Amino acid sequence: MYLRDSLGSSPGFAAAAYAAFSIMMMAGRLVGDRLTARLGPVRLVQGSGVLAGVGLGLALLVGHPVAGVAGFGLLGAGLACIAPQVFSAAGCQDPARAGQAIARVASLGFLGFVVGPLVIGALAEFTGLPAALAIPAVLALFVALAAPSLRPSPAATPATAEG
Repeated sequence: MYLRDSLGSSPGFAAAAYAAFSIMMMAGRLVGDRLTARLGPVRLVQGSGVLAGVGLGLALLVGHPVAGVAGFGLLGAGLACIAPQVFSAAGCQDPARAGQAIARVASLGFLGFVVGPLVIGALAEFTGLPAALAIPAVLALFVALAAPSLRPSPAATPATAEG
């Protein structure tokens, strides 16, 4: 909708933004485990949040259809590795209650999936779609700032044997 309604691109070209998002999300998921092994979950989520937020933010600031496609692609790449890391951290906090923690995270994610578009749509009625789409960009940057909370708690980390 942003590319078509706000930037005046054709419906076919506007669909490229969704395709770019989806393809980059898939690519990010395919390399996510290797990135986690190389960077660790905290640095990966920090970088991913910045990539997603800056990508969408630049698409909104530049205001050109090609920038929109690139921005939504970067958004997809950035978001790809965040959810798996959050689920993993939730499951590791208390292994005896991993199912409950993962269920809570999944419920909050589903709530955001349902409520997010409603909030963005309602705000777009008052401010316009570009301003309303700043919400996910800012939230992605917030995720980057909150990434240190993914570090395992000392109680969840197995003690190492000294000797």
